[in-house]
Amino acid sequence: MLLRRRCGLSDCLTLFSISSIGIVFFLIFSILYGTRTENPHLPSLVKEVLPAGRCLCTYSTVFKCDTCLDCADRPPIFANATDAGDEAWVFNYRRDAHDYSLDEGQCTTAFPGLFEDVSRAKKWRRGSGKGKIVERELEGFELTKGMVRAMIYNGQLHILQTFLVDNVNREKALGSLSALHRALVSAPDRSSIPNIEFILSVEDLPAQPQKPIWMLARRAQDEDLWLMPDFGWWSWDMPQLGAFDEVLAEATQRESIEPWDQKQEKLVWRGKVTMAPKLRRALIDAAKGKPWSDVGQVKWNDPDFKEQFKGPIDQCNYMFIAHAEDLPADALPGRSYSGALKYRQLCRSVIVIHKLQWMQNYHYLLLSSGPDQNYVEVERDFSNLASAMDDLLAHPEKAKRIADNSVKAFRERYLTPAAEACYWRALVKAYSEVAFEPLLYSGVEVGDGKARKERRGTRFETFM
Repeated sequence: MLLRRRCGLSDCLTLFSISSIGIVFFLIFSILYGTRTENPHLPSLVKEVLPAGRCLCTYSTVFKCDTCLDCADRPPIFANATDAGDEAWVFNYRRDAHDYSLDEGQCTTAFPGLFEDVSRAKKWRRGSGKGKIVERELEGFELTKGMVRAMIYNGQLHILQTFLVDNVNREKALGSLSALHRALVSAPDRSSIPNIEFILSVEDLPAQPQKPIWMLARRAQDEDLWLMPDFGWWSWDMPQLGAFDEVLAEATQRESIEPWDQKQEKLVWRGKVTMAPKLRRALIDAAKGKPWSDVGQVKWNDPDFKEQFKGPIDQCNYMFIAHAEDLPADALPGRSYSGALKYRQLCRSVIVIHKLQWMQNYHYLLLSSGPDQNYVEVERDFSNLASAMDDLLAHPEKAKRIADNSVKAFRERYLTPAAEACYWRALVKAYSEVAFEPLLYSGVEVGDGKARKERRGTRFETFM
């Protein structure tokens, strides 16, 4: 007589193990598929398990500045001077925007609120209990991908060590170093530039956030990092980009041909969804089928790439431009901030941004409310995007005011070449106040204990 077998302990464990392995493989496959596919339609279950999941869309720690455009020590004066003979110097956009040689007093007057993060980093270092940044601290960790160890001595930039692994690394590093070099050589008094030694990284994600490294972006908790301007302020070799001031000039010229009242009353966005699948697919889904939407992804290898692509100047033709970070904070490998924001802010358009986790050096000037509002903030999952767009379209005078404020704050002030040079010099000065002073020459043992001096590093001109 054949008896029905009951599941024994070993059989149950085997079944459980097989089921667990199957679930793990399914999750891995779903994540790999969801992060690498450009298919616009994903099953809801795959969307749910994508990296940077729901918690980072709704409960993320976002950047909140303590001091900003309307609460800086010296509130900005947006009325530009017109008379070069004014007794008190006032920033004049037409005269001063491309002047790399503003002195410290002029920089402070022209760009209040721009130097908040260097002041924060200096204050934090002093109050952290770590003491001054010393040479031993810089030598205490190996350089990783995208890092450069450098020194400023007698107003000259010297390259001490690099870890640049590919052409992208080298392009970014040369862009950042070139912009710093330009700020140094254009200083009105080069003898006043302090001697410092520092490490910078041109990688988007900070590999060692607890070290005093100069970075392109940071999260609120990365308090030991020092923010430097994005390499794109020098130049970025991408379609319709190039030198930043060239893009600025093209945006201004396009506006003279197509003013505000001739712009398309739509929200535009183009980007690669695989860079931040959870975040960017949420944007695409929130805008799908809306009459105000021209939101879509770019497939770089698609034969119709040119039809999909819209460069920064093309996007100036729209009243509304969306912006999304490249990858939320805990998803690896990947990006962090998106360097496209500064290009979008060159347009006289309303910039719509989700709550940011990553901040750049000038993000303290972003205002989401009040009379000086210069952008519109929505939730990280874009759940209120439709209501925000309905409000803007129903109140065109409000939209025009926000766009005008954006131009006054960014294109005509805080994104100018003059502001960038001022920031670099402020960064050098603040860093020097909490760091050791390096030596240009090092001793080298020779023969019977006799020492000779060897100059450290390579001058930037030679390095380039």
